[in-house]
Amino acid sequence: MKNKKIETFKDFKKQVRKDKLIVILLRSLIVIGFFVLWEVGARLGFLNVFLVSKPSDVFSLFLTYMKSGELAKHVGISVYETIIGLLIGTTSGLIFAIILYLLPKLYKILDPILVVLNALPKTALAPIIIIWVGTGIKGIVAVSVSLSLVVTIIQAHSYF
Repeated sequence: MKNKKIETFKDFKKQVRKDKLIVILLRSLIVIGFFVLWEVGARLGFLNVFLVSKPSDVFSLFLTYMKSGELAKHVGISVYETIIGLLIGTTSGLIFAIILYLLPKLYKILDPILVVLNALPKTALAPIIIIWVGTGIKGIVAVSVSLSLVVTIIQAHSYF
C-alpha cells in the first residue's frame, strides 16, 4: 500500500516536470515566432524598418557595441543616472511623507492629487518629460524622480 503511494507521487512529480517543460517550450516558441514574424515582416516591407528595424540588425549592432565596449559604457551611464534619480525621488518622497504625516490637514488637501498622480502612466509620460527637461542626464534623472516620488510619498505615508 505504501509503495503504491510512492509510485503515485513519483508519477505526479514526473507529470509536473513534463507540464513545466511544455510551458517553457511553448513560451519559447511564442518568443521565437514573434521574432521570426518581425524579421520576415521587416524584410518583406510589411513593417517600416526605419521605425521598428529588424531583429537581425539590432542583434548585429548589439554585438558591435559589445565588442567595442560602448554598450557597457552606456549601460553604466544609464544606471548612474537612474540611481541618482531614484535617490532624489525616494529621499524627497520620504521628506514629503513626513511633512504630510505631521500636517494631517495638508494631507487631506493633497490626498486626491497624489492619488491622481499615482494613477498616471509614468512610463508613458517619460518621452514628454524628456522633451520638457531635455535629453541627457537631466531627462533620465527627471524620469526616475517622477517614477519614484509619488509612489514613495504614498507608501511611506501609509506606513506611518
